[in-house]
Amino acid sequence: MTNQLRSANTTFLRFKANTFLVLIAICFTLSACTENPKDENETLGTSTPKGFFGNMQSRESFTPVQRDYIVELPRDHKSHPDFQLEWWYLTFVLSTEDGQEFGLQYTLIRFNTELNAPPSVKANAENSAEVNANNHIAKNWSNGQQWMGHASLHTAEQHYFEERFASGGVGNAYVNQQPFTTVIDDWVWKAAQAKVQTGAESKAMFPSVLTFAFGQSSTYHPVKTREKIPATSADRLLELNNASSVSAVKVALNLNTSGPFIKQGDSGYSKKTQDERLRSYYYSQPFINAEGTLNIEGNSVKVAGKGWFDHEWTSHLANSEAMGWDWFSLHLDDGSKLMAFRMHAMNENMKNSKSKHSEIFTTASYIAENGTKETIDQANVSITPTAYETINEGESARSVPTAWRIQIPEKDIDLSIRPFKESQWNNSLFPYYEGRVEIKGSHSGSGFMELTGY
Repeated sequence: MTNQLRSANTTFLRFKANTFLVLIAICFTLSACTENPKDENETLGTSTPKGFFGNMQSRESFTPVQRDYIVELPRDHKSHPDFQLEWWYLTFVLSTEDGQEFGLQYTLIRFNTELNAPPSVKANAENSAEVNANNHIAKNWSNGQQWMGHASLHTAEQHYFEERFASGGVGNAYVNQQPFTTVIDDWVWKAAQAKVQTGAESKAMFPSVLTFAFGQSSTYHPVKTREKIPATSADRLLELNNASSVSAVKVALNLNTSGPFIKQGDSGYSKKTQDERLRSYYYSQPFINAEGTLNIEGNSVKVAGKGWFDHEWTSHLANSEAMGWDWFSLHLDDGSKLMAFRMHAMNENMKNSKSKHSEIFTTASYIAENGTKETIDQANVSITPTAYETINEGESARSVPTAWRIQIPEKDIDLSIRPFKESQWNNSLFPYYEGRVEIKGSHSGSGFMELTGY
């Protein structure tokens, strides 16, 4: 009986690994090159670019982002499954009473692959003799709603990171509206309020409790980026599944707010380029207060600090020119907040230059201490790399701009942004840079930086 169960479990894990990777590859590809810029009139979803979002296809099959949709809270804390891509994203700058500092990230990502999944994938889920023993589970794993969870912790010496995958049909990953809850396996973020009234924006999500545990450092990851998945990948997954569950990092935080939610862009309608077709719905909560405990390698410490929450959903973020984005969420010393980002592209004539990543769209939101938001347009904000870090993870070394200068003259803002520590690279299935930063210049402070497409 034990051997039969092990065989069935191995079969399921092989199916799960292969099916998930097929579905996610169909959804989009994160490569390190792009085609020559396309005409603005190109048809999104029919071209086959190789940029950061290059293979996000079937725009017409997913719900488009339109200006006339009104983002409403708490209604839109929920999942929006008719849109192709969506995430709930938390970052924290934390410290102890004796001055130890940490950067912490938790992200739940949902993406819809159902309309792109080839018939053979779903047919195999039902007809494969190898899968018949787990037919019910197999069908659920062919569900078009796929989920990915990311978690990372940065100490002064170490970088811990882990990613998890799930399918909407299995039931181990979801977002509930009342009470607001995000779940992937045992990673849980849940509001304290069981039922909220319409208009109770803060109480619908805050106060809340965030609990999760993870344990993989940046020096180890079970599926290395860009490596071919070996035939025995399911056996490796089984080995990991049967291993004793010991997490290097355990997180328990109580979250509350001291300011309003912020609808980014035009009341939540957020530009990604000048192309009217490339938009998202996007709001933030930059006034999060966090306190609780971090248990790191068996050592428990009490921490407190500031957090930032983003919720964004879309069916297209970029065209074939875009490589990715450089994004900053900053807590300034005068109590104000700053969100700034730029979409970036590669200039084909500058492939051997560190300045090869040219800016194609830039914007920012300045948020006063009282919660008043002002959108800063592209003409009035500059986001410029000033130093690079060589990342040696993956199949080849890559140069990543990890130090920046952000200037908004009309707000007397001139900031020097530097990483809290080196090596905040997440070598995930889709590799990216995510880490805490320190701020000097016209203002001091701290925050987070996310760099994709490098």
